[in-house]
Amino acid sequence: MNSIKDEVRIQATVAKVYEALTRQAGYRGWWNAVGDVPESVGGEAKLRFVKDGQPVNMSFRIDEQKPNECVRWTCTAHDMPSWVGTTLTWRMKEAGGAVVVTLDHDGWKDAAPEAVAQGWKHFLGSLKSYVETGTGQPW
Repeated sequence: MNSIKDEVRIQATVAKVYEALTRQAGYRGWWNAVGDVPESVGGEAKLRFVKDGQPVNMSFRIDEQKPNECVRWTCTAHDMPSWVGTTLTWRMKEAGGAVVVTLDHDGWKDAAPEAVAQGWKHFLGSLKSYVETGTGQPW
């Protein structure tokens, strides 16, 4: 598997989901509580985590933001070199009064790490919770 694909169904408007995927306050609410995330294409998002007692730093270039459709980032720096060059693409689609958000984490040179796939399950659940209730589970 050279990509991670997952999706979540969110009871909200597509505009509200898009806002959570394009605003610093949104990312801080569901993904990274201390991240610096610019809100325009070409900007560089800088995220910092502590995982198993170790700091993890990562940077992403914001490549695309199509309102209420998709957001795409490319990893430009990461403490785990295998991430560099991978892309994150979130797609949004209205479906039956909800929004289906599909995440593709593509471009792994080798098999995508299972720990990363499991991490995305957590964060997609956090995105759902954040959009639906205002409270997510960011790291």
